[in-house]
Amino acid sequence: MAARAKQLHAHYLAAGCGDLDKWARLVKEYAANSFLRHAALVYAKNLPRQTHHLPLIPVLLKAAASRPRWPGLGLGRSLHAEAIKVAFDSDLLVGTTLVSIYCKGGLLADARVMFDGMPEKNVVTCNAMLNGYAAAGDMGQAEALFVRMGSRTPVTWATLIRGFADKGDMEEARRWFGVTPVGMRTVVTWTVLVQGFVAAGDMEAARELFDAMPATNAFVWSSMVTGYFKAGNTDEARAMFDRIPVPNLVNWNALIAGYAQIGCSEEALQAFHSMLEDRVKPDEFTMSSVLSACAQLGSLEQGRKVHEFINQKHIQKNPFVLNGLVDMYAKCGDLAYARQIFDNMQRRNTECWNSMISALASHGQSDEAIQLFSQMECSKQKPDGVTLLAVLGACTHGGFVEEGLRIFNSFSVYGVAAGVEHYGCLVDLLGRAGRLEEAYVIVKNMAVESNEVIWGALLGACRVHANREMSERVSNEINQLRSDHASTNDAEYITLSNILAESKRWEQAERVRRKMASHGVEKTPGCSSVVLDISENKLYCRQ
Repeated sequence: MAARAKQLHAHYLAAGCGDLDKWARLVKEYAANSFLRHAALVYAKNLPRQTHHLPLIPVLLKAAASRPRWPGLGLGRSLHAEAIKVAFDSDLLVGTTLVSIYCKGGLLADARVMFDGMPEKNVVTCNAMLNGYAAAGDMGQAEALFVRMGSRTPVTWATLIRGFADKGDMEEARRWFGVTPVGMRTVVTWTVLVQGFVAAGDMEAARELFDAMPATNAFVWSSMVTGYFKAGNTDEARAMFDRIPVPNLVNWNALIAGYAQIGCSEEALQAFHSMLEDRVKPDEFTMSSVLSACAQLGSLEQGRKVHEFINQKHIQKNPFVLNGLVDMYAKCGDLAYARQIFDNMQRRNTECWNSMISALASHGQSDEAIQLFSQMECSKQKPDGVTLLAVLGACTHGGFVEEGLRIFNSFSVYGVAAGVEHYGCLVDLLGRAGRLEEAYVIVKNMAVESNEVIWGALLGACRVHANREMSERVSNEINQLRSDHASTNDAEYITLSNILAESKRWEQAERVRRKMASHGVEKTPGCSSVVLDISENKLYCRQ
């Protein structure tokens, strides 16, 4: 349909078409196929001030409301002005759609002015305003509007409950669900509350509600599967998935992504193959998770097969897929091809930049990582905490102390608050350079609470530089740390224990190991992948 619209457009232009009805139909066809920019241009250039084509304004507004925040908002403002010029702004459909567009753009004050100025409103108009307040977390205004509404629909009740659930106020969400009239409790209302408890990590309450649902849909099944994965209960997640009568794409995506996100890469790939056997067509979100699984396995051969599958099936290479390809090739050792994909990307989001910078840094190409970070600074994408951690790591491994300090001191420019992991990188950077006193002062004055790992990194630097006095000071700091300030990362305990042992602080090293055991943290076994002609096998090494 979109191709046909473009062909007609070219034909009309070439023929100098003056038939306004044909141009109007072309606007509708472009809008129906989400070609918002094309629709707006045809409307502006070929239908100027044609009042008998006023019904096109709601058509364009509806298309604008379906677009992401800023593109839709810009056209919405222009169409609002157009509607005022031709005295069409009092139309119920136009006003309702404008309220929705302004709410979606976060302009609640403009939305409320539009809402209050409408001579006629219906329940859809009220629901649009209610949804704006709920999405912004302004539940006081949402509740006040809800109380004043003359009529309500199941959407009204679901919107109010979702607002409280999204804000984390599950007590209020459940209270409103409890007073929802039976006729208004649809599968959507139930799903909203279940998803709220899943998001809050309360799987017991979510399961209780789920089991009481009179009917289910694909989204609530997926929500339960995802919730169990996030809770670390893979068996229950799989059992829940296996109960789905006929799993659809949304359900399979939840299963595959759940396995990939918790590091069960082989299970993710097995689920993907089962999905194909069920003749369910994957989409870009599926492939993003599958690529992540290949990256975790370090299997370049598997990754290449997945890339070939994406090309053969003409799956859209959106930023998620392209980022997955960059990450997969980088982690599987083909850094050159990862960079080639990155350089050919027309649009890069923050995650894409992060993947490439992290890949360069982890492969020891610190200069290139820092140069790429400089390019990102000049782009439209702002670095985030992950970016800064990656580039600080590159500075550490490359020995670029001054550059690392410059970047760390620029965190406020990027709107990022330094976390304990950023301080850890900075301490490591200064420690390797022998600037121990400077590192010690930074740890003592950290904006966040320090932990054993940061002090352990500094202790290791003291040992390397044979600074006994500083070593004693750092050791005392480690002893004074609160016993309840515990990490769940096994690598942190092992690293600190080894540093203490190498410094001949046997009692402290043993105390760290005991603390690790008391908090139920087990050492993850080492893992190597060996690719054989028959299949790919794993060799585990326990210490």
